[in-house]
Amino acid sequence: MSENVRKLVVLFADIASSSELYERLGDKLAHQSISHCVGIMTRELSGFQGTLVKTIGDEIMCLFPTAEQALLAASAMHLAVGESRHQDGTPMYIRIGFHYGEVIHESGDVFGDTVNIAARVTSITRANQIIVTQSVVEALPPELRDKTRKLERAEFKGKQAQFEIYQVIWSKGGELDGRIGSPALRRS
Repeated sequence: MSENVRKLVVLFADIASSSELYERLGDKLAHQSISHCVGIMTRELSGFQGTLVKTIGDEIMCLFPTAEQALLAASAMHLAVGESRHQDGTPMYIRIGFHYGEVIHESGDVFGDTVNIAARVTSITRANQIIVTQSVVEALPPELRDKTRKLERAEFKGKQAQFEIYQVIWSKGGELDGRIGSPALRRS
């Protein structure tokens, strides 16, 4: 079992309100919608040197060599999913969070604090948002750094330090929704 420590971007992309889909559409149609959406998200990875690590239900976990590639892939995922529809014709939405740092890459999976922080960032992200940490913003080229807006400091379970979090303005219209999820996970 070989283990390799590298600096990478860990990105989670999650289908928003997928539990409600099962209630609204039933198991079969909801599963088809979710599989379709996961397929859309994973297709966007290759153009940005992204690697799918795993699919966890309605969520994908992937790696990128740079923050720039992760941001461009996340934007492409949002745009591609936005053009798609669920089985009942309603729009599909995803939420994406990512963090940049050292990971242990072992047997096709990744482990470490960077993975945990990326998962926590995604957990406070709302539908149609991309939320990132300061380490991501610092690793971006200036023209992409200008597409981020600082939201606030967030506290994550199991972490003593607070994290600066930023929203990426990815949409064509450049809308910014400064709200984040679960108040238990954030503090001003």
